[in-house]
Amino acid sequence: MGGARTGNGARSVRTKRWGRLRAGARARRARYRCRRLITELDLPTPTVLADVCDAVAARLGEPVRIVPMTLGGTTSGLTARTADGYWIFCELRTTPWHQTHIVLHELGRLLLESGTAGPPGDGPPVRHGSGARDAEVLGGLLMERVVPQAADHGPGPTGRAADLAAALEPALRHRRAGRIGTGRAGGVDGKDDAASGAGTADTDGGSGV
Repeated sequence: MGGARTGNGARSVRTKRWGRLRAGARARRARYRCRRLITELDLPTPTVLADVCDAVAARLGEPVRIVPMTLGGTTSGLTARTADGYWIFCELRTTPWHQTHIVLHELGRLLLESGTAGPPGDGPPVRHGSGARDAEVLGGLLMERVVPQAADHGPGPTGRAADLAAALEPALRHRRAGRIGTGRAGGVDGKDDAASGAGTADTDGGSGV
């Protein structure tokens, strides 16, 4: 009996050790891939957020616009894809560092997952289940190179951006209601599942339409 327990314990230790080794290998591959992507962007030194946005837009072949708006504590950032490009909505009422971090996470997801987003349009979002961790790695590596500028605390979106923001509002209301119903607080650093209806989102970025 004691021998069986010893054998099971040894197998458990080996399984855990193998799991850690595999996780470490995945993390190294992710960092290598992300560093290679950053090299391919050929960013200037020093780099500001607009430089990264322009480089990602050039790589995707579509405009990428940043739209600060009040997201009501449900998320810090989300991305919408339309027929005229990508729109990154980020929290208006936050620090320059956090605004930059949010947008870089969104740009990271676009770089890593744009091929899974489907054709452009104003329809419902396509959820991205994989790649969120890689996007976090890529966003963090980009953050090491980008000089945060003053946060945009302007009046909010106008024109086409305002129309898209209005289209997102039902999904944000639904998300707020869900958080209230489950007792979850919004607007914290970390990640969430995707919002439904107008954009998928993480609380610290990470979304796509």
